[in-house]
Amino acid sequence: MKKEKTKKFRSAFVRDSLNTFGTNLIGSILSVFSSLIVLSRVPREIKGLFGQVQQWGAGLNTILGLSVASAVIYYVARNSIRNAGRAVRRLGFCIAAAIALTGAALMFCLRGSSFFKETPAQFLAAIVLYGVVSFLFNFCMAVLRGENKFRSYNLVNLVLQILMAALAVVIFVRPNAVFWVWGAIAVSSTTLLLALWGVVRWNGPKPEPAPENDLPVGTGDLVRYSLKSHVSNVMTYLNSFLGSYIVQWVYTISDFSLYNTAVTMMQQVWLLPDAVSQVILSRIAGMTEQKDKVRLSVLSSKIVTYVTTVSAVAIYWAAKVFVPILFPLYRDSVNYLPYLAVGYVLISYAKVLGNSIAAYGRPELNIIPTALGIAANVVSSLLLIPRMGINGIALSASVSLTVQSVTCVTIFCRFSRTPVYKLIVPEKEEIAAVRRIFRKER
Repeated sequence: MKKEKTKKFRSAFVRDSLNTFGTNLIGSILSVFSSLIVLSRVPREIKGLFGQVQQWGAGLNTILGLSVASAVIYYVARNSIRNAGRAVRRLGFCIAAAIALTGAALMFCLRGSSFFKETPAQFLAAIVLYGVVSFLFNFCMAVLRGENKFRSYNLVNLVLQILMAALAVVIFVRPNAVFWVWGAIAVSSTTLLLALWGVVRWNGPKPEPAPENDLPVGTGDLVRYSLKSHVSNVMTYLNSFLGSYIVQWVYTISDFSLYNTAVTMMQQVWLLPDAVSQVILSRIAGMTEQKDKVRLSVLSSKIVTYVTTVSAVAIYWAAKVFVPILFPLYRDSVNYLPYLAVGYVLISYAKVLGNSIAAYGRPELNIIPTALGIAANVVSSLLLIPRMGINGIALSASVSLTVQSVTCVTIFCRFSRTPVYKLIVPEKEEIAAVRRIFRKER
């Protein structure tokens, strides 16, 4: 009976991971399509303004959102929405209001600063609204993940990418930063409603938690877990985008557009790591056997890193060949890719293992690698930027992600008592397990 249950669980995990990866892949193709038509005509200044609204809005969501999404996934997966629903609704409303008020005050204080010297006032208002909508959207998507409603989760993500691609076509026809920014907010609001519909909709009986987890969840429980994750998540965000903020502060909006384009291209290697990390948190949180948790984490991290390495090489050579020919305005963005590549590949380990550690109920352990990553980023930036300019910013980002990933691997190995080589070298049993998992069931 236990063996049958384990087999069913693994099948569900692989199914959801592959479906999520497939959705992310389609989304990436649509994103590439959007980028192709945008880069072929839209001036760098317009693209830079749009990227600025996205980055600062995401920053408000990340920093002020208390990383509550991880707590929602954890408690909804472990205790069920029946026990956690009231606390989830209350906390979501309070944080959304806090983002709106704090974000408005921050933009008012920063207006006319070095960050926004070329940014019209209405885009500052758009940043606040984008941050609120992004938080609510991610919040609802976290509920879907916690309930393992990955069919609805993937559908919403797919609709979002389709609508954003349609918006990109409109911008290609008529390049306009105002329409692009407010159109993106309208798209996000539409998919937010779709995600909310997925949350309240049920097919079949509602899942029941394990008897030992059939307990009510309070708002305080969510906040305490969130704060453990929040420090790490904020530092991860700052570590990943510190370079982008430095470019905005020191250089022009046009330079930021080039650097942001390179970062966006290299982020495509995260398709599979993001898909697996999105699924693994709720799955491991619902598991009880330590051995199964470790085995799933180790195998998943190895596979995604292998795939990410191949993807990074392919993206670099494709960009080197085609970007100068098809998008001459953005040809200089290719120069930053080699400096970004190593860190963007190795961080795949941290994406999977970090979520695994959080699923064990110990998200605070992720603070250590992110803190060391930021320290490495700051030191590298001070040493490299005066000598290498924006290339130094890119290399500093790669160094910091590498430090973060290596530290995360070390913590996971000590916490789970797993030898490091098991995260690098495939074993015969794992190869056989992968073959069995992907073999078509008769």
